[in-house]
Amino acid sequence: MVAKSQDWERLVDYFEARIGKPLLGRNRFTPETDLYHDLDLNPPEISALLNDWGTTFGVDMSEFEIGHYYPFIRLNRPAFLWALLTSPFSRKARETLGGWQLTLGMLEDAMTRGKWVID
Repeated sequence: MVAKSQDWERLVDYFEARIGKPLLGRNRFTPETDLYHDLDLNPPEISALLNDWGTTFGVDMSEFEIGHYYPFIRLNRPAFLWALLTSPFSRKARETLGGWQLTLGMLEDAMTRGKWVID
């Protein structure tokens, strides 16, 4: 069994306090846990949560941009519908709708560095 870092333990405690614990069992947080797909958080919730998280843990979030990970939030309704309709045929539309992963492992790395870095 791999020992968990102190940053990981603090991160899990933070997310359990914000998201809550399930009625049965435990949250199963892993470094691959995605905030949008696995934790069912929407981009405005993620943005607010990460602003608080950055302040709480002293992480410089000056390079963080929510639209980098969820480009669909920049779209107006017609553009969103167009991307949705063309997604079966367009890789760009699929990337716009799907975005990029934003995982707990990325947050742990930023805690260790003290700064959010877009890789």
